[in-house]
Amino acid sequence: MKNILIIFIIALTATTSQSQTYFLNGNAVYLGDDCYQLTPMLSTMNGTVWYADQIDLNEPFDLQFLMNFGILDANGADGMCFVLQTVGTDAIGASGGGMGYQTFGTSLGVEFDTYQNGNFGDPSFDHIGIQTNGNIDHNASSGYIAGPVQASEANVNIEDGEDHVVRVTWDPATQLVRVYFDCVFRLEGTVDLINTVFGGESLVYWGFTAATGGSYNFQTVCLREDILNESQVSICTGASIMLETDGSVDDVYTWTPTDYLDDPTSGSPMANPPITTTYLVSYFDVCGTLTEVEITVNVEDLEVELSNSTLLTCIDTEADLEATINLDLDATYTWLLATDVQQSGNNLLQYAATEPGIYTVEVNVNDQCLAEATIEVEANYSVYNINAGEDQVLNCFNENVTVEVQTNGGNNVIWMRNNEPLIGENSTTLVADEPGTYTVITAHPQSGCLSEDDVVISEDYTTAQITAGGQDSLSCLRPSIALQNIAIVSANEYTITWSSIEGNIVAFGNTNTPLIDAEGDYTITVTDNNTGCTSSQTVFVNETDDFGFDIDQLDFPNIITPNGDAVNTFWMPFSAIDRQLDLSRVFNLYEMQIFNRWGKMVFETTQFNKKWDASDQEDGTYFYVLRYESYCSPGSLRDTHGYIQVSR
Repeated sequence: MKNILIIFIIALTATTSQSQTYFLNGNAVYLGDDCYQLTPMLSTMNGTVWYADQIDLNEPFDLQFLMNFGILDANGADGMCFVLQTVGTDAIGASGGGMGYQTFGTSLGVEFDTYQNGNFGDPSFDHIGIQTNGNIDHNASSGYIAGPVQASEANVNIEDGEDHVVRVTWDPATQLVRVYFDCVFRLEGTVDLINTVFGGESLVYWGFTAATGGSYNFQTVCLREDILNESQVSICTGASIMLETDGSVDDVYTWTPTDYLDDPTSGSPMANPPITTTYLVSYFDVCGTLTEVEITVNVEDLEVELSNSTLLTCIDTEADLEATINLDLDATYTWLLATDVQQSGNNLLQYAATEPGIYTVEVNVNDQCLAEATIEVEANYSVYNINAGEDQVLNCFNENVTVEVQTNGGNNVIWMRNNEPLIGENSTTLVADEPGTYTVITAHPQSGCLSEDDVVISEDYTTAQITAGGQDSLSCLRPSIALQNIAIVSANEYTITWSSIEGNIVAFGNTNTPLIDAEGDYTITVTDNNTGCTSSQTVFVNETDDFGFDIDQLDFPNIITPNGDAVNTFWMPFSAIDRQLDLSRVFNLYEMQIFNRWGKMVFETTQFNKKWDASDQEDGTYFYVLRYESYCSPGSLRDTHGYIQVSR
């Protein structure tokens, strides 16, 4: 019998080999030599192994592998299944009689059942069946495609510790699934896999399941070298490739043509054709079947392309460069910025550029083929100029301040105070009434780069401290007084103002000792010249009812000596008790006349403060007449007279 394509398979435990990757689940382990133990010799075990790449059911396949069902016959269990499914590479079904396949979703399974479960309608012999969607019940009205039949044509028992050659084929043209056991055809079923089983899906995962229950066995599957998807291979011009096949029963292989093959009798010759060439290898497989495998070696010049020019910005801080080559080959990718190597490694197709410049990727396939491509990464880090102005101070002059931002960009900004956002503040003019560090931020629309500036708003509410003590009373003798005992402590220069209720301020000024002449409340207000902040204190000045002055206490000098020695140089009445007492406001009537000895009046005044200094008179005796009345003694109109001696 002649088969056009037979596919042999090799795998590694969930890692990439030179051909493919397998995924293990449950109790499955890799044994080495391309073999997997799905269950150990323990009860209630469950394991699955799945090929990473999917099979396209639009194409035929012919799979051969070795299955070992263990050494226990009477108490051995439970069997293995070959499965096509769309559940995924982590799929696993029920243990025990479920053989790791029961309860599966959308799938087709070929069971190799080694334990008779009466409730499933199992025959007494080890058997093969074709079923769908995780159904293993032979009594079910649906879900079974074919079987069950005795697994081995020669023996009811396959738990003999031997490796058994199993072959499963699919032909989409005839929609036939066929199963061979130990090189003997055993079972076939007709089914529209794509439309009936997989709902129109043509790409499916494939692999194996196995389980044990109360009884158990070692259960393993061994996979041969994979030439799945290897009917087409690619090399770059000038390179070599090993054409691998396996499974000859006598290790005899015939290759045609023999051109550019180092050993046309080997199962794995090296080929280095200069142009695309199709090779055919013929050999007898382990079942003695003549097998022919066709492999086309596509030869092309290695080419590499890079993604379009990329722009770095403050938002896009990395430019993701990606290299694409025209051949499906493993290669070393070396990325350079100018002449400096940035990274290098196997199949490093991407590089994240973080700075502008000319980037080159060099592609090397086993030092046989070289290609390179260059791309320029540009950058836009444009920013706006922004200036929040000078720091400002909140005080009693300015309860709020206005910050005017100068920028050459847009007017849309955001504000933060002490690193906290100010919601709703998006203008370049900000009115601030709280102290803190204000940050204004704006973004450049093309680059996304941020510009910011800070302005510090501090506060200074420095205020002078005022203390005020007791005040003298107003009296007839003291009809006006200067306020006293008022102390001011201030860090800055200040301004004083006075106000009064019912009182009267005679002399204003920037002083804490103003002259007043009426009873009332007097308020001093001190304004800090730097901050504008004020403080106030109020004092009360009273006017006494008992003035304590007797008009009879007036004393009248009888001599003056206007000789220029500044002693006793003028004449006027004075208080006998206090010569320095100001009597200017004591009198409500004051009429003074002075006569010389011939009776001529030489001086006259109605003002107490107007003094007679005899500057234009000769020495001698003068006569005075004084008529007066005092506020301090109302109703006491007095007349007095006497002599004045002028002596120089």
